[in-house]
This record gives sequence, C-alpha cells and structure tokens, in this order.
Amino acid sequence: MINFTGIKCPVCGRAFTDEDDIVVCPVCGAPYHRECYQEKGQCIFDGLHEKGKEWAPPPPPKPPVTAEVKDRECLFCGGLNAHSARLCVHCGAPLPREGAGFTAEPPPPAFSGRDAAKDGQQAPGQQAYNAGAGAPGGRYYGQMPFIFDTMGGVSPADILDTGVSYGDASKLVKQNTAYYMPTFRYMKQTGRNKFNFSAFLFSGAWMLYRKQYKYGIVVTLLMFILYLLYLAASVFVATPALLELMKQAGIDVSAGLGLTNEQLLAISQLIAEEPSLYLDLCLPMICLLLMLVVMIFVGIRGNKMYMRHCIATVRRVKAADLAAEPNMTLDQRGGVNTSVAVCMFVCYFLLVNVVPLLL
Repeated sequence: MINFTGIKCPVCGRAFTDEDDIVVCPVCGAPYHRECYQEKGQCIFDGLHEKGKEWAPPPPPKPPVTAEVKDRECLFCGGLNAHSARLCVHCGAPLPREGAGFTAEPPPPAFSGRDAAKDGQQAPGQQAYNAGAGAPGGRYYGQMPFIFDTMGGVSPADILDTGVSYGDASKLVKQNTAYYMPTFRYMKQTGRNKFNFSAFLFSGAWMLYRKQYKYGIVVTLLMFILYLLYLAASVFVATPALLELMKQAGIDVSAGLGLTNEQLLAISQLIAEEPSLYLDLCLPMICLLLMLVVMIFVGIRGNKMYMRHCIATVRRVKAADLAAEPNMTLDQRGGVNTSVAVCMFVCYFLLVNVVPLLL
C-alpha cells in the first residue's frame, strides 16, 4: 500500500498526514481527502481513465543546487579551484589527488609562481613537489608537470604604459610573447635596453617582419645602399688601386695575388708615399663597418623600439572608431608579416649572388 503522507491532495492542495481520512479512486488510484472527494463527487483525473493509466505520485523535489566551494589551491599558480576539479582553471596544471598517499593540503601561499619566476626562486608548488616526493608519511604530489606560460611569467593585467596592459601588448605581439613580455617588463622596470639577436642579424628585415614598416624601410634602404657602396668600392676603387700598386712595385699581375713579404713591403712603401691610396684600399671595409654599426644599433635598440611601437599601436586601436575603421583591431594590426620575410630572403639572395656578377 502506498504511503500518501506528504503528498498533496489534488483538490485542496494540502499535504496528507497520518491522521487524515484518505480515499482512493478505484479506477486510477489517485488519493483524496474524503470530504474533498465527496465535494467533487468523482475523480478529477478523467484523462487517466480514458487512457487506462494509473495515477502516480509526483517525484520528490530535487535538493537545491549550491555553489561548490573553491578552496583547493593550485600548487603551481596559487589559484583556487573546486574539490571536484582535476585541472587548475587558471593555469591548467594537474591538481593533487586526495587519498592513496596524496594530500590536497597546499603549501603556505607565500608567493605565486609568477612572483617566484620574477625573483629567480622556486614557486611553492615546485618546492612541495621537490621536498615532498618520496617522503614517508609526508606530502607527495607526484612529478611536477611542464607548464608553458605564454606570458613568460608576466601577468596580463599588469600595466605596461598608460592605457596599455601587458595583455593588450601580447595580443599585438602574438608570436613569441614568452620572450617579449618579460623583456618589456625588464626594460620598463630598469630603463635599460636588452639586446635582440634577431634584430641584430636581420635588422630592417626583422623590423618589417614585426610590422614596424616605417623604421624597417629606412633601415633596409640604408643597409642596401651601404652594401651597394661596398660592391662599388671593391670593384671600382679598391681593386684598381691595388692593381696599380702592384704594377708600380713591379709585380706580375697575371701571377695572381699570392704576394711575398718583399712584394708586400714594396707596396707598403708606395702607400706610405701616397696615403690616399690607403683610403682607397680600405673603402670597402669602411662600408662593411658602417653596416655592422647599423646592425649593432638595431640589435641594442630593437626591443625598445618594438615596445614603443606596440604601445602606440594599442593606443591607436583603442581610440579608433570601429564603425569608421573596421580593420582597426589588435588582431589585424598585430602578429608578424611572413610574406615580407620571404620577400626579403629572395631580395638578399639576388643582391648577394646576382648583383656582383653584373658589376
């Protein structure tokens, strides 16, 4: 027999108690208070009677959903997570398991993983992994997972410059943010430059690749002109001057440039008598030295120039009216220009291998 206690009467809506006089419909089995059934004179569930179905008690109410407490600390970044989570919602690191020799008790939150990376120390999670591994009766968190931080330990919410956060700059940089974000932070905190080997090796091409078109075109043209001057000075100035010196010293030019000590001494004496010849011989080397100076300058100043470019671009994008300029977004303004890199490689190949043949 069904216990109707707590079920509501379909007529009056009051819940049945153990003291109530309850009658049941002989057709579908629906319960009523006797007085309610007599008031209606019949069962009110005609639909169940027509379909030949029986009345069933309503399902019990579901317990209210309560928000899960998030007090489980990630050992890598210090973020709080729910007990049911397996991975940290902040950094994606696996959370320590409970039971079977593991404990969810986190180490004291003295500083976060990013602060630890900034100070050159181990983060609390790493200390726990290293110190607790294998300790009998102590903590054991398993092997520390490898987590790649695309920001290089820099918080996206930190301010790079007025109106520009590191998160904004990273959206503009896109590629290799793990290098540029800590570099930007270092330069902002210390006021010093940080040498960029890519900028040193590729100079104007690197600037164009990083979409610094204004400075990239200037540096590329300057390097192109200096290289042409080097070729011209070698072919039209230094080589003729050296051949003339060899003739004056009585050296057979057709024998090649394999000179003896006596022949070199004779050439040196001729140069001493006419110092302008020394300048002619050194002119190609001067052009190469100027190219090296430009490369060193770009290598030293490249990161700071790129940081200022990112700050200025982010400000322009934020100040732009997207309705008037739909292409003015960080996603479209940022990143790198790969086609420029390919084009510069082809031009460099032609410049080095084809132009000397024409001269």
